[in-house]
Amino acid sequence: MKYFRFVLCSIMLAVVPAAADDAKVISPIKLDAAKLAGAGLPAQEKWMNPKDVLAGEHKPRGEIVYVGEQIVVEVYEDEPGVYRIAAPFVYDEYVDIQSGKLILTGTDGVAHEYVAGERLVVPKGWSGTWEMLGNYRELIV
Repeated sequence: MKYFRFVLCSIMLAVVPAAADDAKVISPIKLDAAKLAGAGLPAQEKWMNPKDVLAGEHKPRGEIVYVGEQIVVEVYEDEPGVYRIAAPFVYDEYVDIQSGKLILTGTDGVAHEYVAGERLVVPKGWSGTWEMLGNYRELIV
């Protein structure tokens, strides 16, 4: 019986791979404070259709700071302006206002105001107007 246990343990050890050698190390990722503060954000392609720019100029700047399997994290800033969001959002979006002010007015006409330091979720399916005031910058997830 002792011999059987020894053989069984030997077989199990031979079959189970050494996880430490093959495992990918996964670590938390610290976001760059300078990028969150807007330092050196590159100009982005204008993604807003000109007919949907209701006021101001669309001069987006930003940088994607993380891409995962299910999320993308981006620092985004733009000039003061009002944009029509005609096509409903195709995903939920978390927004952390870094500077400036954001006013979202849904198709129901109800306006919601957010300032630096506040956070919100724009749910999938939302549409309306997106108004940015001041030196507007946000962290988007």
